[in-house]
Amino acid sequence: MASVPVSVLHSCRLVVVWAVLAMLPASPLWAQAQPDPPLVDSFRQWHDASGKLLTKSRLAYLDGDRIALWAESGQMLLIPQAQVSAADQSWIIAHPVKILRGKVIYVADGDTIGLLDADEKQHRIRLEGIDAPERGQAFGTKSRQALNDAAYGKDVIVAYEKPDQYGRILGHIYLNERWLNYDQLVSGMAWHYRHFSGDAYLAQAQKRAEAEKAGLWRDVSPLPPWRYRLAEKRQQEMKDSETAAKPMQPTGYWLNTSSGVRHNETCEHYGKTSRGKYCGAEDGKPCGMCGG
Repeated sequence: MASVPVSVLHSCRLVVVWAVLAMLPASPLWAQAQPDPPLVDSFRQWHDASGKLLTKSRLAYLDGDRIALWAESGQMLLIPQAQVSAADQSWIIAHPVKILRGKVIYVADGDTIGLLDADEKQHRIRLEGIDAPERGQAFGTKSRQALNDAAYGKDVIVAYEKPDQYGRILGHIYLNERWLNYDQLVSGMAWHYRHFSGDAYLAQAQKRAEAEKAGLWRDVSPLPPWRYRLAEKRQQEMKDSETAAKPMQPTGYWLNTSSGVRHNETCEHYGKTSRGKYCGAEDGKPCGMCGG
């Protein structure tokens, strides 16, 4: 019987391996992956009582008996509620937005600030829809500096819906005619956080920054911050697993982690308990037989 060439056997093994891998369940990262939200125009048209177009605005909230509208031009318009259409009055009641006013007292990084309100209460604000480079990344320091130059010590308006899982307020920050979330993107100081934001206006800001090679887009291969954080996490997990895999070095003392009793190396229980670890001369309580 003729022998089968090694190269053919190798190819067959690869086919089998790939077939087995294909049948395995997806990794947790893939299994938990969610599709990006659809892009939507964040600017809404507003009409007066006769149906005539007043303006397009991405921020609208009730301010007493007036409606505050942040127009595409950057102007903040205050219009008596009675002067807008009935449909728009119903819409703003059905879509309430929380407003927080205060002074920026610190800038943690390119997408996070601290705000002090009129009651002297501090709030940590995460700029919604963007993700700035981490401090260890290229442009991490420049991103923070850009936001610091724009906002530190200034009175701002924060529009938000609710805090995130970390207790931070996820909001859009307005400083006079400027929308700082947008500014960070268009200057190339942050990424559009596409996985969590479907704001078409922010998506366009990133495309503009990319086309103009602004800020971080001057890099040959800019790395999204979320991938940088994931790589950092995996690297730390590898270090932790390597540390855990290293055998414990004898110290002359053994701690029974179940009872909390310390044994010295002359004791019959030294290194023999089912649960335990090497320890120092002051850890736990001394054994009644060997004195620990």
